Amino acid sequence: MTERTLITKAALRKLPAKADDGTPYCTECRKYGELHRMVANDVTKYLQCEAWSAPTYTEWDRLTHEQMMAGEPCPGCGEELVSIGEAPSWSGKGTMYLTAEEQAARTAAEQAFKERHPYCHAGRWSMAGSAVSHCGRCCPPSPMSPDQIRRISQILQGSAEELVRKARREGTNYERHESERRLPGRARPVAVVLREYNERRAEALAAGKGEDRALMRSSFPDAELMFRWRMQLGCGDIVEILTFGDDRPPTDMTWSWGGSPLRKGAYICTTHRSPETPYQAVSRYLTRSTLDLEGDERLRRDPETVGYWTVKLECGHLDHQITPLDWKPADGHRQTEPNDPDEVARRKARMEQIKEHLGVAEYAHAIRQIEQGHLDPDPMTTCWTCQYEQPIVAFQRVGWLVPPTPVKGRSGADTPVAPRPTRVQLEKRVADLEAEIARLKQQ
Repeated sequence: MTERTLITKAALRKLPAKADDGTPYCTECRKYGELHRMVANDVTKYLQCEAWSAPTYTEWDRLTHEQMMAGEPCPGCGEELVSIGEAPSWSGKGTMYLTAEEQAARTAAEQAFKERHPYCHAGRWSMAGSAVSHCGRCCPPSPMSPDQIRRISQILQGSAEELVRKARREGTNYERHESERRLPGRARPVAVVLREYNERRAEALAAGKGEDRALMRSSFPDAELMFRWRMQLGCGDIVEILTFGDDRPPTDMTWSWGGSPLRKGAYICTTHRSPETPYQAVSRYLTRSTLDLEGDERLRRDPETVGYWTVKLECGHLDHQITPLDWKPADGHRQTEPNDPDEVARRKARMEQIKEHLGVAEYAHAIRQIEQGHLDPDPMTTCWTCQYEQPIVAFQRVGWLVPPTPVKGRSGADTPVAPRPTRVQLEKRVADLEAEIARLKQQ
């Protein structure tokens, strides 16, 4: 690791506090003469230093709960996660209550952390009963147990369901949305939609076993909690969807397709797609599995096992990329071909000969690879989700999948309606009225 040196106060005053676009620089790194932007966390939007606070680990680095309980060390720093011995006597105490021996042990643990992470200024975390602190930048978070996942799911789902049931009972006061309008055509029959939903829900719950059933309920809530919408996409198609509750219009939600989140206010249309699959830069490598490739004699390629990464692209979508089996994001991208001017010119000339057989995006990507010297793995990859994604241009509220039962006493419309009288009752009533009229005329 490169040694860092504090700069003088005079030199610090000459450094800008913000970038040209207004993004603040990290105050901690400015003390060393380095200008690193403060970027938003993907989850909380909390600003953190892009160099020494943003996480460097991937989802692939995280341990399973079984691995952690078996005693495997932290993948980031190599220290313990679950303490085998007794918990240190100073953990959980305030510093003013520590004995001299406890204070010395605590200081030693603090010094050991600083030696492991001398320049990191991310948050810290530790496991109960352990004297070791872990770095929020280098150390993947500890996994939750299946019981913790189940309990948290029940708490969150129970609170959300109660809010939706309250909205059904009391009604929702909608604010007119700029994209809300009556769409052409008619909604599908509610009986058909309800039957299809209940069939899918029953299949999903039947497939889940034990604790999985609690998690399944969050994906397939009770039918009475689902609200129906019709949406018009940018391609002109109109689709129907169901949402949990009626408080958020479809344009304010982030949908997913094939495990990849879409852009906010967008949806998928499988009948209309862009003519070319666009290329997007890889912004982060998430998880890795392996893939066995068959050999090809014509291409003189032997069978091999490669890494199969799930990657997050700059467009926000998730896709996959093949890498060498032992490659890690920290290894960077290796140049495999020379990119001197003469070689680049020759390769571009050969590419120009087949340009008419390539799409615009494919040709531009090939030229980019030549200029970069064919980096491995490629820092860009195709995004199939972009090809099918369409913006939601308008929506229409259809109503609850199971219409709510009117509550007595809320309004005149809720008053019970008397049953229609029979023909015999009407004839008797007419006869009684005629007799009453005749009696009045005789008086």
